Parts: sequence; structure tokens; C-alpha cells
Amino acid sequence: MTEETTLSPAMQPRPAPPLPVQNRVTVFGELTRVLRTRPDWLYGMLASWLLGFGTFAFLVVCTKPNLANPMNPVVVPVILTAVADGSLTNQLAAEPRWAADLLRSGADPGRILLARNLLLAVWELMFVALVVALTVWVGHSSAWVRPALPQLAVLPIASIAIGNLASVLVPSPFMRMSKRFQAKGTWARWTIYIAIPWGLSSVALAMWALPVYLERRWEPHVVTHVLDLQHYAPTVQRVTHTYFIIWLVIIPLWHLTVWLMSLRLAQTLARMRRQGLIRLMERHLELTQRLPDLSLRAAARQLPSRIREIPKDLRGELALLSSGLLEATATAARLWVP
Repeated sequence: MTEETTLSPAMQPRPAPPLPVQNRVTVFGELTRVLRTRPDWLYGMLASWLLGFGTFAFLVVCTKPNLANPMNPVVVPVILTAVADGSLTNQLAAEPRWAADLLRSGADPGRILLARNLLLAVWELMFVALVVALTVWVGHSSAWVRPALPQLAVLPIASIAIGNLASVLVPSPFMRMSKRFQAKGTWARWTIYIAIPWGLSSVALAMWALPVYLERRWEPHVVTHVLDLQHYAPTVQRVTHTYFIIWLVIIPLWHLTVWLMSLRLAQTLARMRRQGLIRLMERHLELTQRLPDLSLRAAARQLPSRIREIPKDLRGELALLSSGLLEATATAARLWVP
């Protein structure tokens, strides 16, 4: 008999309980984890802030805008530049190992996207506050801040949510540049990843331009309607207050509606593509582990050969996207069939 069999059942060692899987993602928990671990994408988002401040310096020095009312000429382009670039950091693949472990443990990808949306909104609102403070300091005028607060509060929201769609349809796991320059078969996806911020900037700018166009187009009709509703001749101040209330409500509701619709669609697609996302991130982790740790200069020497591979990679990405959509369609059909 072995020593283990001679022990009574009460004295035999019990197996260690399984470690609990933290598959519930919260905004506060994400903020704490990001500040504690400082993932690479965080530094990428801070770099996008520097890009925004560079745009601010260029506009102020080269265009000489009127900083007494800088919302359209300065503040909006600067915020959209940085937010559109940083909005991709909320994607599920920003931290491949963390996301793959969560999805494998049964975490809801829709909830992950929601928590990352709210976390990223906090970061981007910090950037908005810095831009506003810098504009007030340079322009020596803060009169424009108070009426523009609703627009400033929702300005980053639409880009963040539209970035969800890009991150679910074309996820691009984050990789250090020294290894990205060496990686094969990922350059088409990375090219799309680099191009998406420009598309997000255009979409967000169009969203901002629509209310501005409506404002200029329908301003006489709005003022006339307000005059008709009153039984007495209102002062210019009352008409202005009514006018601002109308547009300071419509613009935020417009951006919040786009954010909600984009987020819901992204959540649905993420749930359908759960297994595909897990497989993509596992392949990414295997590729990263196989690549040698070269210096940035040595890795950059492989750029010409990697760039020539983009057409071949693009065909592979299109085939992969088609299979992913077929998988999502089949999953949706199974869910809807009683």
C-alpha cells in the first residue's frame, strides 16, 4: 500500500479549488487594471494626444484663427484628430492575451466593448479638457466655453463607437513596432488599421458639419417660429436663449444616438464572431512569440519585403472576412431558429 492509500478519507489532501475566473468587466476595474499594468496601447493613445496638440500648434500658428470663438476652426479639428486615432484603442484586440482569456472564460464581448467605451470616453474627455484649457490660455477668452459644453462633452463619443465597428470587423491586435516590421501576413490588416482613423475623422467631421449646416440653413425659420409662438415681442436675448437651447439639445442627442446605434451593432457582431476573434488573437500570440527580439533599426530593414506582400495579404484578409461573416450568419441563424 502507498502512503496515500493508508490515510483516512478525512486526512487525505483535498485538491486545490479552481481559481475564480474574472470574466466580469467593469469601468472602474478596467481603469484600475490599465493604470496598474500600463499596456502598450495606452502609450499609443498618449501619442495620439501629441498628434492632436501638434495639430493645435499648426492651426494657431499658420491659420491665425479667432480664438474668441474657436470651436469650429481650432477645437473641433484638434479633438477629432486625436480622438479618431485613439478611438481604436477600445477594440477587443488591443490586448490580445487579456481579451482571448476573457472570451474563452465566457465573458460577454458586448459588455467588454461597453466598458472600454466608457473608459475611453473618460480618457478622451481629459484630452478635451486639456485642449479647452490650452485654447483659453492662448486666446485669453473663456466666454465661448460655457455655451459649447454640451458639444464638447459628446464630441468624442461618435468616433469611439464607430471605432467599435472597425475593431470588430477588422480587428488588428496590437504589436510592438520592432515585431510589426518583421511580421508576415499581417500588413494588409495593419494598413487598414492605419487608414481607419482618417475615415473616422471624416465621418465625425461630417456628423459635426450636419448640425452646423442645418443651423445656417434653418436659423431664419427657427427665429420666425419662436416669434410666432410668443404673444409679446421677445427681446433679442430671449430669442438667442431659445435658439441656443434648441441646438445645444439637438447636437448632443445626434451624437449620442449615433454612439448608441454603433455600439449596439458592434456588440451584436462581436457576440457572433466570438470564436473567430479568439482564433485570431491566438494566432497573433503565436506569431509574436516566434518573432525574434530585434532592435527597431534592424527590424525596419525588413520593411521593403513586407510592403511587397500587401496585395497577397489583402486577398487573404478578404477571404478571412468572408468566412467570418459566413460564420456570424450561421450563428445568427442558429440563435433565431426555435
